[in-house]
Amino acid sequence: MMKYPYAAASHAALKAGMYERARELFKKGLTHRLGADEPVIRIYLRFSQHAYLHSQLDLLDLKEEYRSYLRSLVYRHEKNYQAAWEMIEWIPDEALIPLKVGLLCDMRKKDELIELSDEGVDILAHLKIERKEALIRHMIRNHDTERAEQMISRTEPDKERLRTLFETESSHPVIRYDWETFRNAHLGMKSDPQPEDFSSLMSTIESLEATLQDAAHVHLINRFHDESQYHRMLNRTSVAHMNNKADLLQYISIEALYTLNFNASLLGTPSSQLDLLFEYYHSGNRGQAVIRAIHQLLPEAKLTDSHIRSMRKMILYGTLDLYNERLIQMFREDKKAYTVFQYPALFLNTRINRAVDNFVYFHFSSKVREKIFRPLVNELVESTEKTTLPRYFVHYLERTRHRNFSSMCILVRHTYRSGDKAQVEKYIRELIPDNQFKIRLYLAKFLYGFGELEEALEEVKAAEKLTDQHSELYMSFIKIYRRLGDSENLLKYMGKMREHYPKALPDREYEKAKAAYERLNRN
Repeated sequence: MMKYPYAAASHAALKAGMYERARELFKKGLTHRLGADEPVIRIYLRFSQHAYLHSQLDLLDLKEEYRSYLRSLVYRHEKNYQAAWEMIEWIPDEALIPLKVGLLCDMRKKDELIELSDEGVDILAHLKIERKEALIRHMIRNHDTERAEQMISRTEPDKERLRTLFETESSHPVIRYDWETFRNAHLGMKSDPQPEDFSSLMSTIESLEATLQDAAHVHLINRFHDESQYHRMLNRTSVAHMNNKADLLQYISIEALYTLNFNASLLGTPSSQLDLLFEYYHSGNRGQAVIRAIHQLLPEAKLTDSHIRSMRKMILYGTLDLYNERLIQMFREDKKAYTVFQYPALFLNTRINRAVDNFVYFHFSSKVREKIFRPLVNELVESTEKTTLPRYFVHYLERTRHRNFSSMCILVRHTYRSGDKAQVEKYIRELIPDNQFKIRLYLAKFLYGFGELEEALEEVKAAEKLTDQHSELYMSFIKIYRRLGDSENLLKYMGKMREHYPKALPDREYEKAKAAYERLNRN
């Protein structure tokens, strides 16, 4: 809790455009402990400021394991579970076990969870009760009952509740058999039925006891839903049976629920269905039935922040059809829907940023475009991306560059990156000297971060012509000359810093640089 004031102050400073102050407070707000709660990360995630967080993690001097942990937290919130996992998979620290378990559950990686359990990790102890039950059900329904029972035996919290769940689930006729075993034992068939066999097959099924009838229909749906030649017969028989047995829908695969003609009223509200579908989608299951269902449900649902984040990922993956007529109507009518586009990655990813930029320009009013673009500026001004920006967003930067210094910063970076240095100079000359100085150092900072040291040095020298005494100026020279290995100029600017801003440079750094310079000259 002691770190929360720094977190809140950092975010407030960013909103006020005080970027250096925001970064200082951001760093003070970090715990530097693997696996710890991180209020400063949490507060930025609350506002989906993923790009800002990634940029800070690029710029700050952090231990690599700790940086990877923090980046994993950001990726997980973005619902990029695979990237989050790759960030921490290699780190052996036990403090990361809860996060690893959570991510493997997010991705539905049952085998990897079992492997961790076999290594002695109490998997279930690191999950909330809903996720414990979901994992046990998933294992039982995939006929991995022995391992599920072992997991329960190794845990203490909620053990009795989980045992009861295990006994109930594993004894259910739908679960007890896999398809081939059920087909051979109860349907008397050694091979799968053809669609024309369904009439006689239904007679066989009707001769079974009620619970076995239920199991038969569940198995038929799950086995044949993805083969179109079976759809008509399945809808007439097994789906009709399920529509009167709502309690059995939990055993039907998600793809089947949204491929066949199930009664929509049995599936829950549009919002709850979206929660389920997006969870399934982000775990790596991106079949056409799931994507079609998401498109169908989005205009009918009350959008949540989680839905908004999921839609952003779908746009980045290229699976959300922005030109679907019902979605276009949703973006026009739903007062929250436009926030999908308040996300820097959509304007930085060169594979999709032109399409997104065009969509925003042609489908939103100028007032809404302003609402979309304004918060992007605050995040992009600190981004560490090299990417050039799309046309209409650049037009917005051009229009606002005189009333918003951050817009000018991004515009100058974009123009520099596109290679038009003459235009960069024209933009800079529009500013008062003080802001010219600031923007030169701003540009130098990012060129330095990209490893373009000579170009960065050129900008810092141009800034020096405007103001030759400034702590940021000296620090910029020091960082660049240190990386270039220029000990003479490094010592020169350390001396200036020591003379004018003695508290900004530790004595040991100056003495170390001086000794290195003297050794070099002796040789």
